[in-house]
Amino acid sequence: MNKATNFGCQLIGWDAKILSTCGEASKRQFRKLISAVSIMMILWGTVGYCFADNYLNITSIFGRIGVSLVFMTIILCIERVIILSVGKNHGMALMRLFLALCMAILGASIFDQLIFHNDIQQEIASHREDVITKTVNKRLAVYDSDIARITMAVDSISRCNDELYKQIEAKPTTTVTAVSSSEQIAGMGEDGKPIKTTVQSVNKTIVPNPRIAQAQGNEEQIKIYTEQLEQLRLDKKDIDKTTRDEINSRPTGFIEELEATIRVISQSWVSLTFYLVMFAFLIFLELFVLTIKMGEKPCNYELIVEHQLSHKRTMLHNTEVSLTN
Repeated sequence: MNKATNFGCQLIGWDAKILSTCGEASKRQFRKLISAVSIMMILWGTVGYCFADNYLNITSIFGRIGVSLVFMTIILCIERVIILSVGKNHGMALMRLFLALCMAILGASIFDQLIFHNDIQQEIASHREDVITKTVNKRLAVYDSDIARITMAVDSISRCNDELYKQIEAKPTTTVTAVSSSEQIAGMGEDGKPIKTTVQSVNKTIVPNPRIAQAQGNEEQIKIYTEQLEQLRLDKKDIDKTTRDEINSRPTGFIEELEATIRVISQSWVSLTFYLVMFAFLIFLELFVLTIKMGEKPCNYELIVEHQLSHKRTMLHNTEVSLTN
């Protein structure tokens, strides 16, 4: 038994010693399983590498290879579950069929995104243009609402100031009257006590009309609102460029590419046919090992394993019976 065969046995979980005692049919079965597993590992290693490059943003080639090895290990473990099952487990076969459908959909989607890359990028650009238009319209509506609100406030304050200036022009100053009272001794009474009297004094002061300060405060508020309006108009002027740069600078995600792929496939019967062919191809590849395992009669290797399992069960049963008796 050469090293390649030993490595292959370790890969799929077979016992090299048992295989060495088997005939040519078992060795052919072994080679078929190794070929099927190798195809799946190469396929999903490629899928993992492309996935790491396009969607995980891994720039290091060693990182991409690491993700590829993870995908290959996962698919190897899945296939080993089928290969190492003793007998024909129809429940496991059904589960593997559903898993094959899911994996074929995922694999076909990733491969199609690579094959239809240029078409998908054009579809993404077209879709983003629609998103930009909708976003710009929404933001313009917000800007128009803010501008209208502030303009209304400025007009209201301006009308108020017009009235204030009329009142100030008619009466630029106002007189403030201050009244103070004090007690003074007016004389002495018959009993010798002082007679007190209250004296009031009135002070009048001319001051500027207090509405002048109110009008000045309103002018400051109008100035603030005017600056806000100017900034809003500048932002509104650049809203198309700002929104376009913001949306176009976003990195393309897996879901965005997947949605674009679906639109590209659904728009043309040629692309749809190609996708179905790719999907069917991956389905058949996924079911290679399952077909080899379930579709043929057991080889010598599998018969030996089943015999060992049956013999072990018989021994355990006999031991249990002898202990109970």
